[in-house]
Amino acid sequence: TKEVLDKLSPLKVISRLGIGMDNIDLDTAKERNIQVFKTETTPAPAVAELAIGLMIDVARKITKQHQKITKGNWDKEMGVLLQGKTLGIIGLGSIGKTLVKLVKGFNLKLLAFDLFQNHKFAEEYKVNYCDIDTLLTKSDIVSIHLNLSDETKRLMNKDQLYKMKPESILINTSRGEIIDEEAIFTILKEKKILGAGLEVFNSEPYSGSLKELDNVVITPNKGAYAKELRINMEIEAAENLIRGINEV
Repeated sequence: TKEVLDKLSPLKVISRLGIGMDNIDLDTAKERNIQVFKTETTPAPAVAELAIGLMIDVARKITKQHQKITKGNWDKEMGVLLQGKTLGIIGLGSIGKTLVKLVKGFNLKLLAFDLFQNHKFAEEYKVNYCDIDTLLTKSDIVSIHLNLSDETKRLMNKDQLYKMKPESILINTSRGEIIDEEAIFTILKEKKILGAGLEVFNSEPYSGSLKELDNVVITPNKGAYAKELRINMEIEAAENLIRGINEV
């Protein structure tokens, strides 16, 4: 933030480990001639795999059943299949496209909402672009892969969330601020949707009321935490820092 940067008068270089730049005040950095680098190694494979893991976990109630068994309860609960369902992807960027490629074997119908439409990719992978209302009402699984901006903040508000199917699953591995947390808590508590897999939150570490619910799976913003990917990103971040210092 500007407040942090103002306290760092000798600062010349920021090396961001990751591709998102929404947590750096770029205007202030530019004013102060601070060089800002980001890593080009995409976290897409790791984030997309985690999204699939959350889908399966929520659909088959894996975490919920594990918790029951550890408490001595061998009570089986019915889950649902992913195969043959409709997956709606909000944000068909690099992560969204990677997700499309990875779920090919599930024989899913694919919908996507994105302001920038890649029709060549959509034709090759049989993705149908649509407006967000259509996506929410038609999808069995909704997976969010957006950058945070003024336009996307609280995009998934109460009105939008209530458009989802009663047996649908919501996955968010992008930014917590995109979902209205009070609204998703109410919807999950009232069982208006089947469940959710949430990887990111408005405030982290997360300590809110969603932890009380048994139809949500929560992970600690670990989308890019895959060993092979992380090593490459950390090396690249160090190299960017050295390059920036050498250019000062």
